[in-house]
Amino acid sequence: MSILSICQWLQNESIGTSIRESVWTFPLIETVHLLALAFSVGIIVLVDLRLIGVTMKDQPVSEVFERLQPMALKGFAINVVSGLILFWSEPMKCYNSSFFRAKLVMLFILGVNAFLFSATTYKSVASWDKAVRTPAPARIAGWVSLVLWAGVIIAGRAIAYYATVN
Repeated sequence: MSILSICQWLQNESIGTSIRESVWTFPLIETVHLLALAFSVGIIVLVDLRLIGVTMKDQPVSEVFERLQPMALKGFAINVVSGLILFWSEPMKCYNSSFFRAKLVMLFILGVNAFLFSATTYKSVASWDKAVRTPAPARIAGWVSLVLWAGVIIAGRAIAYYATVN
């Protein structure tokens, strides 16, 4: 079964159709998705800005992470669930959208970036925790995250305006 055939099947399922055609359901889910995005990405931006040394310079990096990461993960989890429901309601629109594909690629790279940062650079945080200028790998991880999250947001909005259903 190909991705296209799965998307075509989902497009014709009653649940996706009812979400897509509902006066209130789709806008409500999209609102939850956007609010969770603002919440989680807003928190991630604060962490990234600390990593690149722009804000909270007097706060240890580990303290910023410990306080903010759990909230960012909760917001991200809500985003994943609401995003999957939105996809379910318009799978062919997403399938045909280069912006949707770009968004998925950027989300994947963001996951790799977060994993690599946690598995390597963050392990030595004790040695640079209170430094105003974090090590280059931490700054790079912060910049990559900032740029890609901006791309995810732009691509997500573009899906609504430039996608077609075939």
